Amino acid sequence: MDKGLLKEFMAEEAIPLRTKFDDYLAVALGVRRASQFISPAELPDAAILGATIDERFRQKLEGRRLPGESLSDFMKNKMGKYWRRNRAQEIRYRLDVLRSVYKDVVESSHSYQTYIGWARKLGLSYKELESRPTIREIYLFKDPEVARELDELQDLRKDIRWEKMRSPGANQPGYVRAFPEEQNPAFVKKLGRILGFPLCCIERYAFDRESAVLSPEQRASNQLVNLETDEEYNPYAFFTKDFFPCQPDCEMAAQMGKAIYEALEAIDPEVAGEHLSHLSQNVGLVREYPEIIRKKIESLEKMAAATKTQEGDNVE
Repeated sequence: MDKGLLKEFMAEEAIPLRTKFDDYLAVALGVRRASQFISPAELPDAAILGATIDERFRQKLEGRRLPGESLSDFMKNKMGKYWRRNRAQEIRYRLDVLRSVYKDVVESSHSYQTYIGWARKLGLSYKELESRPTIREIYLFKDPEVARELDELQDLRKDIRWEKMRSPGANQPGYVRAFPEEQNPAFVKKLGRILGFPLCCIERYAFDRESAVLSPEQRASNQLVNLETDEEYNPYAFFTKDFFPCQPDCEMAAQMGKAIYEALEAIDPEVAGEHLSHLSQNVGLVREYPEIIRKKIESLEKMAAATKTQEGDNVE
């Protein structure tokens, strides 16, 4: 990557600084195998996109014609209600509507087009995995092998969800029932390897998630809060968002953060300095993560409830 391209990328106002360092540059510079961001949740106009999706879905179920929808498609869908004779057919219809609305609203948005455009400019491939009909995990990578591994990951997700449907946990929170793969050791380990996380950190994360004593977020926060001196942690170990090193001074994680910094310094020392400040912010976020995760669970509960309604659990 030359300095001119890096400067142009850093000046892009539509992509937050955190996303530039964590999701784009770490992969473009060859330090990480892949990165992930969630669409539309991590796009800068997520609230507007989400509200638009909800409104268009509601309009569609009310039998109204959507903006840009052809008359033939409108009439075809309107007549379709007469052959959707059972609950399963209605659920499939709603899922198809949600996917169609997501595509029309999100993929045509300026923010989404900017994100994908910069992936191409930086020589990155990208692949989308559907988490829910209106939620996509977007992965950035260079190695074509990653695409194959992502297909395997999606197959594993489907198997986990199928098993959860067959034996749902009555007392489990809604977000756990909606996203059971996040609690599955095989899934989180495979995802960690795809994202290029150190093996020691992957194993500790999976252990924490399965033990149900302290979540990875709580454990990592406690480690930082209870440090006796600042020398007991290494900011380079906190090289990306939503990553919790096995120890706050994990050598393997710190090597990755240092490699990103050194690669940036070789191109533009000023941008490398911004990266150091960014690492300090990542440390601060991990300290605050118990409160962040509490709010995330609330958000996931609402998302799970909305998904339950949208996908037809209340269909007569």
